[in-house]
Amino acid sequence: MTDTLILFRSKYGASRQYAQWLHEQIPSELAEQSSIKPQNLKAYSQIVLFGGIYAGSIAGVTFLIKHRELLAGKTLAVFAVGASPASPDVLAVLQKKLNKDLPSAHLYYGRGSYDEQQMHFLDRTMCRMLRKSLVKKDPAVLQPWEQGLLESAVRGCCSWCDPEALKPLCALLERENKTAA
Repeated sequence: MTDTLILFRSKYGASRQYAQWLHEQIPSELAEQSSIKPQNLKAYSQIVLFGGIYAGSIAGVTFLIKHRELLAGKTLAVFAVGASPASPDVLAVLQKKLNKDLPSAHLYYGRGSYDEQQMHFLDRTMCRMLRKSLVKKDPAVLQPWEQGLLESAVRGCCSWCDPEALKPLCALLERENKTAA
């Protein structure tokens, strides 16, 4: 049995890919978040959740919040995955929201992928509507996530997943392992 549990909640595959890459790098258990029973969280000293960003929330975080009493004293990290380039402003907002309910959680970010052909109808429709509103804006005032959405539409299918994005998270887990030893 290992001390690290890697959970993922992946709608289109990027969060699963990052979780798999981390699992290959460190001794860990890997599981889809929906398959884990809350009481199983007790067995681990480190828990990492990978989840996509949808409408300003990170997929899977509500599970952690709901069972936060089981996470006391554990190293908790959340790796958010989004199609946009990392933006300090957006990450600050996500960190603030995360720490409201999970004050000890560490937040990391990796850029994911974008493929309208793979999207569910509602997601595809919302992206197209948003894109239509963005093309009317002055390009000089677009936020990084807005630029990313327009860029992905031009390319069609894009993947920006990069295992290098895991380095800061790996450093945290290694540091926490040394502290616990």
